[in-house]
This record gives sequence, C-alpha cells and structure tokens, in this order.
Amino acid sequence: MFRSIMIFSLCALSGLAAAAVLAAAVFRGQFSREFESLENARLNAGVVDAAGIMEKDYHGDWEQLARDLQALNYNYDLLVTRDGRVVYGDHQEEGEELLRNFPLEEHQSGKTEVYYLQRMTILGKYDETTGSYLLAINGKEEDWWLTPLRQTASTIFYMAVTVIYLGTLLLILLAGHFARRLVRKITEPLEELERGARRIREGNLSEPVVYQGDEEFEQLCQTFNDMQQSVLDAQVQKKKDEQARTDMITGISHDLRTPLTSIQGYVKGVLDGVADTEEKRRAYLSTAYESTKEMNALLQKLFDFSRIESGQLPFHMIRGNLTELIAAWVAEKENLPEQEHARFSFAREGTLFAEIYMDVDQIRRILENLLENSRKYAGTDPVEVEIHVRTRKTRVILEWKDNGAGVPEEKLGRIFERFYRCDESRSTKGSGVGLYVVDWIVRQHGGRTEAENRDGLLIRMYFPKGGQ
Repeated sequence: MFRSIMIFSLCALSGLAAAAVLAAAVFRGQFSREFESLENARLNAGVVDAAGIMEKDYHGDWEQLARDLQALNYNYDLLVTRDGRVVYGDHQEEGEELLRNFPLEEHQSGKTEVYYLQRMTILGKYDETTGSYLLAINGKEEDWWLTPLRQTASTIFYMAVTVIYLGTLLLILLAGHFARRLVRKITEPLEELERGARRIREGNLSEPVVYQGDEEFEQLCQTFNDMQQSVLDAQVQKKKDEQARTDMITGISHDLRTPLTSIQGYVKGVLDGVADTEEKRRAYLSTAYESTKEMNALLQKLFDFSRIESGQLPFHMIRGNLTELIAAWVAEKENLPEQEHARFSFAREGTLFAEIYMDVDQIRRILENLLENSRKYAGTDPVEVEIHVRTRKTRVILEWKDNGAGVPEEKLGRIFERFYRCDESRSTKGSGVGLYVVDWIVRQHGGRTEAENRDGLLIRMYFPKGGQ
C-alpha cells in the first residue's frame, strides 16, 4: 500500500515538475522573442536610411560609401567581397568568418536586402558594375539596459528550473513521510484486527485486540472485541446448555425410572396373583395409574420445552378476565381428592375485571408449573399457596407465594434460566425447565417475571392491562 502511494505521488509530482519546466521553457522562449522584437524595433529605425545609401551607385568608391554609412550614426561597417575574398573592410577575419556562414551566391538580384544573422543586422547588395558584394553590417553591442535584462531573464529561468526541481524533491520527501505515517495509522489497527481474526480462527477467543490511536479505529477494535466476547459468551452458554440438556435428559430418565418401576411392580403383582382380592387389585391398578400420570407430566414437559425451543408452541390470544380464570382453576384443584397435599388461598385487589390478552391454555400451564414447583421444592406438606391478583392502571399483577424455605439469595436471579436447578445434587426430582417455561410464556404475553424471598418463594408476574 505504501509503495502504491509513493509511486502515485512520484508520478503526480514528476508530471507537475515536467509541466512547470515546459511552462518555464515556453516563458523563456517568449521572453527571448520579446527581447529580439525590442532589438529589431531599435535597428529598424536606421535600416531604412542605410538601405537608401546602399541603393546609390558609388562606382567602386568604397571609402565614400563607408563614410556615408558612418554619418548615419547607426554604427554600420562596410564589407566588400569579391570572389570569396574580402576586398574592403576593417575586420577581415570577422568578415571571412561571416562569408563562410552567409551564402552570397544566393543574393545577386542587385537590390538591397535586409538580413538578421547572429544578432547582426546586415544590408546586402550585389554590385553588377564591379562584381562585388556590398555588406553593411550593424554589429554594435546591445544597449546597456538590454544586456542585463537578457541575463536576468536567463538567470530567472535557471533559478526557476532549480527551484522547481528542488521543490519537487522536497514535495516527494514530504509526501513519502506523510504517506508512511498515514499508511502506518491505517495498517496498524488492520494488522491488529487480522491477528485477532487469526486467533479466533485458531480457537483463541479470550485475547482481545489492544489498540490505542485514532478514535475511529479504537471504536472499530472495540466493536471487534465486543463481537469476540459475544462469540465467547455464546460458546460458553452453548456448552452450559449442552451440559444442562444432558443433565436434564439424564434427570428425566432417572425420574421416569421410578414410576415405570412402580408400574411394572404393581402390574406384575396383579398378574402373579399377589393381589388376590378385588380390593388389592384396585389399589395396585390405582397406584400404577398415578405413576402413568407422573410419567405423562414429565413427557409433557419435554414436549413443551421442545416446542418452545423450535418456536412451534401455539398461542391463541383472546381478551379475558384473569381473575375469573384463576378462581376457576383454584376451585378445580380444591375439588380434586389428590390435592390434600396443597392448600390454596386466593384474593384480588382493585377492580373485579382484570382483563388482559391471554392464551387460556398457556395461563393454566403457568399455574400448573408453579404448583408443581411449590410441591417439589417448598419442603412442607401440605404446601400452602397464596395467589393474589392486583390491578393497576396499565398492568395486572399476578403473585404466587408458597410457605417453603425459599431460594438462596445467590441463586434467586437464576431460577428462570432453562435447565437451572437450585438442587444440583438431584436429591429432589425436577427437570429445571418448569420456571423457565413460566417466564417464557409471560414474556410472550408482553409481560415480565421476578422472584423474591418473603416467608417462602414469591413469584410476581406482570401482564399488560387489556393487551396494552
């Protein structure tokens, strides 16, 4: 990445430098042409007069011609050549050098023509009478103000080129420095994230990404750490759930063995004739029947839990009076002969109509699970259950309280977790899903559940009033 940025920067700056040099060269050429135009403008003032003198016929009197040219005060020197040799003039060596670079054979028209060669203005004419070439040459040094200005232009040009190249080099160095810092700022957190991803792939979820720098990258790394922690928590929870599910299946299998063994024993007693009277046979079959009911309750829990986990537990919501439903359920339980192990008290507070949107079957399942939980874990016989329905402005509160020993405070907040059992030694029968199902059903009704110890275990459920 750094190499790409450097190549791009170098190309861009080189292009900029080339454009600047080209512009300077164009500027220098234009500047030179301006000087030449100034110079030509100065010389043209004397060219016309000198050309007029050159047009006269002097019959070989070159001295007179030279004096007439000098009289113009334009510093014209006369040079006469014939057959490639200088026959008149003060500067013979310079004249011969000029002849080597000036093609006289091309200028035999007999008319005076003006040329500009090597910063010299030359008036040339072929004299047919003498067969000579007459050259009036103005080679005077440039004016005092023009030469320094020309030198200044050249100096400015070379200084500009030098500054451009030095500036380009400085820009390249600065661009490289800042590009390296920028790349380091970007790649450092990315490298940390890459190492973190590699650790996750290798199964290491406990080591976070450590980065301190720009706030945006810190937030990115923190988000990565949060994601990693979520994955770690999910894995830990998955292991716990798998272990709890295994324990639940093992526990339910153990709990099923007791009624199944009881059924086998009593049925075998009937078949073997141990129950030799009608009264004994009825007692044996009644006990076996109760054991089948216990087995059915355990299997129903498994079935309900399976449907909850798969999202297939149906809900048929209607507007109903929670007070009437609970009163009917309590009356039903009190009339059952096998309910001598439980006593109920039911009270209402507020209006008589505690209407909520509810699934009647699921509310009854809540009550059944709470009753089973109290009977198993209260540790009293009979267990005394107090049920209260309280009506508030926006919600209806259902309270269930038993007279048991309660739950240890450190475990109270976990009793609604799935598979959680306060008695981990399994000295008491239970699957660990009863209260989890209660909490789940309440939440499906838009409510919430909480628990506390108050001379026993108190479970409080909040439902939106009238389906709010």
